[in-house]
Amino acid sequence: MMQISIENIKEREDPYQRFIDSLRNKESRRKYPRLLHKFLKLIPNKIYEDSLGNQPNDQEVSTLANCFVNLSKKDPTLAHNIVAAFIKEEKKLVESGELNPNTLPNHVKPIRTLLDSNAVPIHWKSLHNLYPRPKNTEDRAYTREELQRMIEASPELTDKLLIELFSSGGFRLEAWDYFTWKDVVFFKNNDGTYKGAALLVYRGDPESYWTFISPEACQTLDHYREVWKSEIMRYPKPDEPLIKTVRFPVVRRLNALGVRRRIQKIVHKIGLRPPLEEGKKRHQVPLDHGFRKYFNTMMRRAKVNYLDKEDMMGHSVGLEKHYERYQEEDFERFPEYQKAIPFLTISDSERLRIQNQDLVKEKTELEKINEQNKIQRDELARINQVLDNLVKERDQEEKFSYPERN
Repeated sequence: MMQISIENIKEREDPYQRFIDSLRNKESRRKYPRLLHKFLKLIPNKIYEDSLGNQPNDQEVSTLANCFVNLSKKDPTLAHNIVAAFIKEEKKLVESGELNPNTLPNHVKPIRTLLDSNAVPIHWKSLHNLYPRPKNTEDRAYTREELQRMIEASPELTDKLLIELFSSGGFRLEAWDYFTWKDVVFFKNNDGTYKGAALLVYRGDPESYWTFISPEACQTLDHYREVWKSEIMRYPKPDEPLIKTVRFPVVRRLNALGVRRRIQKIVHKIGLRPPLEEGKKRHQVPLDHGFRKYFNTMMRRAKVNYLDKEDMMGHSVGLEKHYERYQEEDFERFPEYQKAIPFLTISDSERLRIQNQDLVKEKTELEKINEQNKIQRDELARINQVLDNLVKERDQEEKFSYPERN
């Protein structure tokens, strides 16, 4: 029988380990420790000496984090003032043009995560009031023409597939570290062609969600599956990575870092990311996030329901994530996604095929409506004829029942 012992209650975890354990997102686990370390190294040892009576033994992030948590628990006001001083220094960088105001909050998030994970009470609202006014980002999405050029310049089928999945699914870069073949659920038309597919993002993670991919991406993925069989002598297993690296003869995942490197080579090849101009720190199109921006833009142009779009991007909107309007396994959002398929399709010929397919479908439906209308008209004419005959018979009967008098 499970019991909670006194030893377990008294046992104290390492504060820095609590911070690490609280990071559920893989990208956060990669970035937050580095950003936290940068902040902690700015705190003078004298502050620890005056508050705790001792100094950190070394400059390791775990050591500094533990000392800062101990200081914060002893004197929350002092911790508040330290974070406020850090924000003010960051604001100076914003004012000098060295830091984007939208980036500053991201530098504070690791600090809050460290203190929150160790139950240190800090009045964060007053600190957030110190933030500079955010500005509209100048980043933009990839255009369809740029995606077409990227595919034309793709040396391998893997690269083409990455671009089509990335742009039609709208997921983040770190999702590539999760995808397996069982995460894809294909939808087909009666003639066997692809309607599209559902794609599970972050399987096994509390933040997992479903999005969809285009018929174009489905066709390329099906082709990729056949190439996989020709190379490995079998089809991929459900638990195997969706995209494998081409560097090794055995099946190994092409992870997010590998995907980023391949995309980077392609965009450089087509001249999309030239050396930055003097004074600029970022390119006009984010390397990986540009696909997600493309997805978001095309969904808006297709007038997809806002809440459905946000769900397909893994965003929480109010209580929407807590009170689902749909059963996810029924994929009831797919009809909304279908509105955007012509916008998300990269190939001109494929987009034309989809448009022709839609026209044929509309023509077929119109023909069915016309046929139904014809049947109704014929039935109405038959009923009118029956009524006319009944009227004639009644008039005839009345004529014989009441003969004319001379």
